[in-house]
Amino acid sequence: MSPKKRPKLDSASLDNLFAPTEHTKTTPPYDQKYARHTYRIADRLHEQIKTIAQQEGVGLNDLVRYILQNFVQDYEAGKVKLPVEEYVVTRSRLTE
Repeated sequence: MSPKKRPKLDSASLDNLFAPTEHTKTTPPYDQKYARHTYRIADRLHEQIKTIAQQEGVGLNDLVRYILQNFVQDYEAGKVKLPVEEYVVTRSRLTE
């Protein structure tokens, strides 16, 4: 058996051997459809939603998206009234 011949490397080949490769950044498929947002919620509420997601076998983000979509639909249909209190700023409060 004859030994295998090794390829000859010239200096140009060696220079490019450790050159950085080009990497084109691609957006993951889920980020193409949805934008990333951050909201503050109580830890207890987060744990409750997380528990429901685990029990139902769905992702936490998917469940939160479902909950928000349903709330907005119900709100727009007039099924939900927010318990918002109106605060009136009186002249006496402005001068204090």
